[in-house]
Amino acid sequence: MSRVLVTGGAGFVGSHVVDDLLERGHEVMVVDDLSTGASSNLPGEVEFAEMDIAGPHFVEAVKSFRPDVISHTAAQSSVSVSMRDPDRDARVNIMGGLNVCRAAVEAECNQVVYVNTGGALYGEPVYLPCDEDHPIQPVSGYALSKWASESYFRILLSSSIPVKTLRLANVYGPRQDPHGEAGVVAIFVGLMLEGKPVRIFGDGEQTRDYVYVRDVVRAHGMAMGHDESISVNVGTGVGTSVNELFSSLRESMGSAKPPIYGAPRPGDVRHVALDPSKAWRALGWKAAVGLSEGLEETIAHMRGTV
Repeated sequence: MSRVLVTGGAGFVGSHVVDDLLERGHEVMVVDDLSTGASSNLPGEVEFAEMDIAGPHFVEAVKSFRPDVISHTAAQSSVSVSMRDPDRDARVNIMGGLNVCRAAVEAECNQVVYVNTGGALYGEPVYLPCDEDHPIQPVSGYALSKWASESYFRILLSSSIPVKTLRLANVYGPRQDPHGEAGVVAIFVGLMLEGKPVRIFGDGEQTRDYVYVRDVVRAHGMAMGHDESISVNVGTGVGTSVNELFSSLRESMGSAKPPIYGAPRPGDVRHVALDPSKAWRALGWKAAVGLSEGLEETIAHMRGTV
């Protein structure tokens, strides 16, 4: 078993990764500044350091733990924040990423698993679904900063430390923040539970590829077991419009309120779907949880019945 340091391990995706690592017998340390994560997401047996990954003490903390693996899930993950405050976005996603690079080298890690975006990375698609050879053409600060870190990892680490990059579609599931700026499923469900109208940016015909968090965690575990550096999409290959998503949730939850439509947000792409074929060929991964099942589990969790 390995010693694994998880950045952002108190957050949505990171905390599920932590749970899986513990179940498989790994020793885990979490570094998280709790800006979007919550310590309540972490089990008591995990070593936890409340710390900024871009700050001056991060590298020493990693070296003290001496991890075999760094799982880098920490991020500024809001497209709209990246457009309003690009300095903040770059500090977390680029400078934080460089600190992870430095820590991996100085702690003599065996590998890094990097959780990147796929939903924003390819920009407005030339073709759908996007495979890993699709042109990288960011249209938001968030996509640009996440791509910069993937590029840095490849240039600075991959010749000596394998880097396994997971380019995620739109992840949803339990523990996603319904009051945040990212995560449309959690936001919609949270508003419906409060009896409030849902706001849809644009005409709602924009499409997204929704992948359940449990499937993402499986991909993470499979990537850890892969011997070489690799970048793979983690998605379903299927685009679902925001209007379709809203209708499915309204039917499941019995909400009668119609949505309120607003102006499109800067930096949002129109259509996204990720081709997962490479993940299947290289890792043996494909999504196992369909959208209907995943939405029902998410709703049940948010209702407090799970």
